[in-house]
Amino acid sequence: MLTLTNRRVLRVERDASGDFSVPAATMSSALRLPPTELRNRLGRGEVKSQVEIGQGEHLGTFRLTLRCGGRLWNATVSSDGTVIDEVFTFDRERLANWRRRHGTSGKGP
Repeated sequence: MLTLTNRRVLRVERDASGDFSVPAATMSSALRLPPTELRNRLGRGEVKSQVEIGQGEHLGTFRLTLRCGGRLWNATVSSDGTVIDEVFTFDRERLANWRRRHGTSGKGP
């Protein structure tokens, strides 16, 4: 499914069993990471994902969350995989923890 959001084309797929899949190009764009850096972080198990099912007035939608270090991407997705809305932020607490672990006060993850 291709969706133009914030002037970017995003693609989120959903298989026959209802599971979502975020292609690497979309993940790289969403997390604002170069593809090689994303691959490295995926290989180290640093990218986490979560799917929440909409309830009540949000029934029929899902919230997809990707986390990598202090980077956080939330997308509201319809049942057919259409990205309705997205938000990218830095999780300040996670970013501070990452910086403490890696001994840096410069650029974050």
